[in-house]
Amino acid sequence: MKIIINALMAAALLGAYGCNDKPAASTESHAEHAGHDEAAEKAGHEEKPGKAGHDEHAGEDEHGKEGGGLVEITAAAQKEAGIKTETLKRASVAETFQAMGRVMQDAQKPHHVTAGGMGRLAELTAVLGAAVNAGDVLAVIKAPSGAETRVTAPHKGIVTAMHAAEGEQVNEMTFLFTLTDIDPLWGVLDIPERSLALVKPGQKAGIKTAAYPDAVFNGTIVSLSPEIDQLSRTVKARVSIENPAGLLKFGMFIDASVRTGGYFQGVAVRADAVQNGPDGAFVFVKTGETAFVPKQVVTGREKDGVVEIKKGLKPGEKVVVEGAFLLKSEMMKAEMGEDEHAH
Repeated sequence: MKIIINALMAAALLGAYGCNDKPAASTESHAEHAGHDEAAEKAGHEEKPGKAGHDEHAGEDEHGKEGGGLVEITAAAQKEAGIKTETLKRASVAETFQAMGRVMQDAQKPHHVTAGGMGRLAELTAVLGAAVNAGDVLAVIKAPSGAETRVTAPHKGIVTAMHAAEGEQVNEMTFLFTLTDIDPLWGVLDIPERSLALVKPGQKAGIKTAAYPDAVFNGTIVSLSPEIDQLSRTVKARVSIENPAGLLKFGMFIDASVRTGGYFQGVAVRADAVQNGPDGAFVFVKTGETAFVPKQVVTGREKDGVVEIKKGLKPGEKVVVEGAFLLKSEMMKAEMGEDEHAH
């Protein structure tokens, strides 16, 4: 069974297809009539036009077990539909496991800023929640002599508390502000009991949050709690998260991909390339300029959007990594049409 998609149909994103095996199905339905052998032979020629003359179609029966056979798409249609391939090669993929957690405010290191002199608090230039850098002026104090003293931030941070108001009398030890470090930030991850053996201090983690779905923040596991939560059966792991631009905020939920230090070697593909069918997982392999065939695979571990392929593919093959679902949709349409003709 072949599905042919012309460039003229590309604007509909593979909305039309042709199935050359329909005449064969029609002929097969008259198997009880005289001349069946001759019709079947003719259908066979329509089904597989020239085995010897089309090497790119060789192995169509073998690779087409998953979804029905060869799918042909013109180069223009491939471009319009966004179909992209990658040539497989052996890879070394870091083993990871996923954990959820959140950024903690009470775990951050606070710094109290004092007035450093005696006088009246003439001006507060910083406000609650403001991000400040080392050297920024936070307040101005006017001494009884009339001299002014500028209170500056000792380091980068967020103003998380204000302890005085303008006009108040202050001395050297009066607390004016509390600054909290924002780089790095502290996060807490919930590690399932079954995964506890995989986690060790010093491991690196990629941190994501819903607020910035395309950004990955660098994290490091620092310590593990000595006790387990009796209800959730999880252990708290403290993680230090780099936050140089100050994008992460206190209380944000985070997803962490913790790298265990292990690797799996072999052929791997992007997760989007793997499709599911009645007979299991399969991918589309490009066998010619316009030819694609579904090929069954046995998958292994999946880490960070990459799937290990244990069986079914070898280095050098071109696998569809974008647009595979469109090809699958067209293949399924063709199969449904074939079933209707069969009845």
